[in-house]
Amino acid sequence: MRGIIAGVGVGVLALGGGYLYLDAQDVVPGFLTAQPAEIPQAPFITASPVAPAPVQGDDAAAGLSADAPRPSATEVQALAEAVREDSRTGTSTNISVVDYLDGTVYADLDAADPQTPASTTKLITAVAAVSQMGADSTTSTTVTWDATSRILTLVAGGDVMLAADQGHHGDVASAEDAANGWAGLGDLADEVVSALGPDVTGGGAVKLRVDDTAFPGPAWPKEWPEYAFNLGYAGPVSGLAVNGARLTEGNYVARAADPSLHAGGLFLERLEERGVTVQGEATRASSRARAVEVAAVRSAPLAEVARHLLSVSDNTVAEQVARNLALASGERATPAGEARAITAALEALGVTVDGLELYDGAGFSDRNLISPATMTSALLAARDEPSLAGLLDWLPLAGLEGTVETRYEGLPPAGYWRAKTGSLTGVTAIAGVLMTADGRPLAVAILADGMGYGQEGPIGAFDDFLGALAECGCEG
Repeated sequence: MRGIIAGVGVGVLALGGGYLYLDAQDVVPGFLTAQPAEIPQAPFITASPVAPAPVQGDDAAAGLSADAPRPSATEVQALAEAVREDSRTGTSTNISVVDYLDGTVYADLDAADPQTPASTTKLITAVAAVSQMGADSTTSTTVTWDATSRILTLVAGGDVMLAADQGHHGDVASAEDAANGWAGLGDLADEVVSALGPDVTGGGAVKLRVDDTAFPGPAWPKEWPEYAFNLGYAGPVSGLAVNGARLTEGNYVARAADPSLHAGGLFLERLEERGVTVQGEATRASSRARAVEVAAVRSAPLAEVARHLLSVSDNTVAEQVARNLALASGERATPAGEARAITAALEALGVTVDGLELYDGAGFSDRNLISPATMTSALLAARDEPSLAGLLDWLPLAGLEGTVETRYEGLPPAGYWRAKTGSLTGVTAIAGVLMTADGRPLAVAILADGMGYGQEGPIGAFDDFLGALAECGCEG
């Protein structure tokens, strides 16, 4: 087997990662560094909004070469079988390895067998949503005004990453964080005051309502465990939230039990800061038919939302995206509606969906069933779908980004493996695209359920297999 540096000449073009990884680790010359910036980027920018500036990815798919040597299917299959025979895994370990460029099968270890996928479900959700709604699609959070009753209504549109004040509108340093805080409640308050002027700043008190009826829920899917809320792994999904309903800074922190009303309370504060007197508290009610829209902000483009949910494995955002897809597909924004919408979108792409069962879009349900073959089929289908051209960029790069930032430090897959991880009690999964030392991109999905408690053993076995593939000079 060859060392990781031996593959740089080809790998850098294919996944946009090998040289970048070595550069960031200060092994080779370049502009990247693993050292922290002197001034960290604030999670929410409070300056005046700027014109939207979509964040650009690395174009990880550039330079893929169909002439790169292929691995030996016999050797790859043997490597896959060794994973199942490893004492750290078991007989329910199933694997699919196919050529990312032409679909040639290199390993099929019961790849068509549906299994509990955990958070690799998010890969399917992202592929389905972007293919149907478009990479540039956005959602709109609006405010309506009923002059007769003097009621302002904050209307949910499917953005659960609003900023508490003004949004940054894409003016951020980190692509991974771009979707969060793109638009903000402060922007909406500014528009309300601009549109209504003295009617709201000097014409007496107004009342504030919140309307999230387009998202009937349940806001907390019945399939989700209670501990996920208690530990801050997710917030209720109601079509409207500030920073995923987090109550403090951080990732796994306390969440608002009612994200819509929590956002309404923050919006009330923004209005009052701008001279609007609000009577009472924000309460829930449908926007009145005679009300007129006076303000609107648009979320980050779906491409940036997909990048975020795949990179940091954001459960709340993934579930909201699934419900947004349901609405866009003519379904109700419910778990059942999103399951039908995701399945239909995958079928339209030509993805293998045999045995597919979905009960949420994030992967918390242990009743979800997805086969490794469906995972790799989705990756190949995305390769040929223009709206999904950025998928490889949205998947985090091993050793540098997201949930695989530290997992592969010093290991062969670092810089050559873009992947979505998944874990639940007894379930370990991972799926993505890996570059061999010879420069051949492989779509890989490994799923194991029925495991004992703990992730260390299965993860170790998976990563030994992925390391062998990354260093593979086993030409067919």
